[in-house]
Amino acid sequence: MTPSRSFLAVACLGGLLAASALAQGVPPSPSERPASPSRPVVRSAPAPRAEALPAWAELNAQQQLSLAPLAGTWSTLSAAHKRKWIALSANYATQPPADQALMHSRMAEWAALSPQQRTTARLNFAESKTVPRTDRKAQWEAYQALPAEEKRKLAAGAAAAKPPPPPTAPALKPVPQQKLAKVPRAKKGEAAKVGAGRPVDPNTLLPQYPQNP
Repeated sequence: MTPSRSFLAVACLGGLLAASALAQGVPPSPSERPASPSRPVVRSAPAPRAEALPAWAELNAQQQLSLAPLAGTWSTLSAAHKRKWIALSANYATQPPADQALMHSRMAEWAALSPQQRTTARLNFAESKTVPRTDRKAQWEAYQALPAEEKRKLAAGAAAAKPPPPPTAPALKPVPQQKLAKVPRAKKGEAAKVGAGRPVDPNTLLPQYPQNP
C-alpha cells in the first residue's frame, strides 16, 4: 500500500469511529462543542422582613374581636405597638356597646393614618390625659363629625406646630497657639542653687532642713 493510500485509509477509519461514537450517544469533545450563550445572573430577591410577634393568628378569639379594626395593619406594627394595643383593648368585653363602638372607631381612624399622623396622634393622646373624661368624649365626638379633609388638615397643622428640638451647644473652637499664655522656663543654674549648702537626704534626694528644738 502506498503512503497516500495508507493516509486515506487512516482518515476513513477515523471518520467511521467518529460516526460510530455519535450513533452510540457519546458526547463530542469540549473543543468540538458549540459555545453556549452566557446566561444572565439571576439575583434572588431580598428576604421579606420578619413580622413582629405576636402574629394575628396567635391572638385568641377575644383579642381578635377587640382588635378587629387593626386586622389589616396588624402585620406592619412593631412588637411594642402590638403590646400597647392589646393592653388598651383588654377591657373591651366589659365595656358597654357604646364604648366598644367608640374604641373600634378610634382604632379604624388610627389604622387609616400615615406614620407621621400616627406620631402626632400619640402626642395628642398623651396631652389629652390631663383633660376630664367627659370633655375628652365631647372633643372626640366633635372631631368625628368633621369631614376627612378637615381631619387631615388638623393632623398636618398639629405636626407643623410641633416645637423644634432645642439647639445643640456650639462646638468649642481650639485656641490659637499664639494666644496661649507662655509659662516662663527656669534659667539654667537656678535649679542648682535650690538647696545649695544644705545636706541632701540620701533616701529622697531632697535638701534637709534643720529641725526646730
